[in-house]
Amino acid sequence: EIPRESPGILCMVLVAALGFMGNLWMSVAAQVLVLVGFIVMGCMSPSYGVMLIFLFVQSLGMHLFMPLNDAISMDLADRDKVGATLGKFKGVNTLFAMIAAIIVFFGFRTRLFSFEQETILPFALAAGLTAGAVILLVCMARLMPQKNPVKNHKLLFRKRYMPYYLVTLAYGCQKRIKIVFAPWVVINLLGQGADTVALLTIAVHLAGTWMAPVIGKMLDRLGVKKMLLVEAGYIAVSFSAMGLVAGLLASGGIDPASWQTWLVYGAYVLCVLFEQFNMVHSYMMRSIALDPSEVTRTLSVGLSVDHVMAIIASPVMGMIWHAWGVQYVFVVAMLSALFQVAAAVMTER
Repeated sequence: EIPRESPGILCMVLVAALGFMGNLWMSVAAQVLVLVGFIVMGCMSPSYGVMLIFLFVQSLGMHLFMPLNDAISMDLADRDKVGATLGKFKGVNTLFAMIAAIIVFFGFRTRLFSFEQETILPFALAAGLTAGAVILLVCMARLMPQKNPVKNHKLLFRKRYMPYYLVTLAYGCQKRIKIVFAPWVVINLLGQGADTVALLTIAVHLAGTWMAPVIGKMLDRLGVKKMLLVEAGYIAVSFSAMGLVAGLLASGGIDPASWQTWLVYGAYVLCVLFEQFNMVHSYMMRSIALDPSEVTRTLSVGLSVDHVMAIIASPVMGMIWHAWGVQYVFVVAMLSALFQVAAAVMTER
């Protein structure tokens, strides 16, 4: 976890230091880091220690690109259609994540992909796609004027941006459900393997390609304040459902060999789909920014806050699962939606 997730904490420092480059050229640098990591891990058969170093390099590029992706998406949007544009981009992103999941699933099922070969094919394919991303971003950077250059290189914390910090704190906790605990219900309590989790991930992405544009349009129509409340309501309902079926599964109330298994799968998909609301947080940051040049830096601070919270939440929730039961992990995550409610109260519209 350290080489994979620590770059998320370093993200705000990198964005502050490289802000003079502008969002597009920073994105080029981010994708070059990803490309270097994939080439070494996929094509050079490194030792374990060297692999960890280049896993860190690849992850650093991925995390650096995360806030830049949202900032560039909002820069490309028409003034009155920012939410709809974010939704479209998120939908396309989710669609291709689903395609990637399908390729990985069948690649390993058919043994076309393997970690035992000298060239690790999925990493090599990822390197080729990343090279394409570098070329596209260079073309964009050369054709489009630089927008909102950073005026200074200090880390940015403002009291005005507290609503955004609150939702990123909550998201760090909620994200652990998506990455760790919801899959572990399927693996540990249902006794299913990674192939089942992969199929559920494909289902989540398929639903997300429809859900993301809908959320984007709702964002333009309802505004940030109401959408934060909608997000909080969705998290409360979906996490409660997942906690209920997980608790029943752990206590023997659901038979893993019966049709009731589909209740667990349905709750899993609904629970993990909450991530589609993440665009609301970026939109909110743009709407409350004092200066457009502060958007990317504050998004990067939010990403770092999210990762600090995620690293803290994982062992805490693990202890809750062990001491009291799996359902209480989802209860705690559900209660974190109160941060979204608090952010909505602090937001003007």
